[in-house]
Amino acid sequence: MALYVIGTGPWDPDLITVKAIKALAKAQVVYYSSLVNPEVIRRYAPRAKSVYMGHVRSDEHEEYVKEAIGYAKNGLEVAFLKNGDPSLFSRGVRICREARAQGVKCTIIPGVPSFTAAAAEYELELGDLVTLVSYPNVTKGVARRTTVLFMASTVLDKINEYLKNGAKAVVVSRATYPDSSLIKVNERDQFKLKPPIPSLVFIMSDGDGINST
Repeated sequence: MALYVIGTGPWDPDLITVKAIKALAKAQVVYYSSLVNPEVIRRYAPRAKSVYMGHVRSDEHEEYVKEAIGYAKNGLEVAFLKNGDPSLFSRGVRICREARAQGVKCTIIPGVPSFTAAAAEYELELGDLVTLVSYPNVTKGVARRTTVLFMASTVLDKINEYLKNGAKAVVVSRATYPDSSLIKVNERDQFKLKPPIPSLVFIMSDGDGINST
């Protein structure tokens, strides 16, 4: 029994990972919303029972999650599809936490985020500073903010300069590699380690504040 929370990209059924295709090939039940192209299921999970959720929110969405976990607990392979990436402005992580709390193995499979797909389609150069905010938390100072430093190996020795006002940092090295690692750092720590390349630094403010990076 297993539950897979799968990112299917923004819409184009070709924008899907090999790992997602392999998981869908095993799926016996597939849940999908109005933002997921049904062609993904027709191509990659043609024999699975499909459950269309429409445009669901809050309690209705949670009922579908409970149902999907129930199928998995009964020994079935279940796929819960999310448009874009399941960890970005999505309930994907919470779904897996709930599944594991009930003894169900759960795997999150990343997908192509809509903002990178749009940039590629229309040749928009995103530049070196990207701030992602989810509606309705669009007012400055309301949303909790995470600053992501890409190609961060060159700034690791200066990471403490970023940790102000209670901010915390997580350094992820070689994400999805077999030797992937995570290091947590806060304002009181002195970061002296040299994680392997490539590394990402996630700097997170506490509460509703905006970090000062």
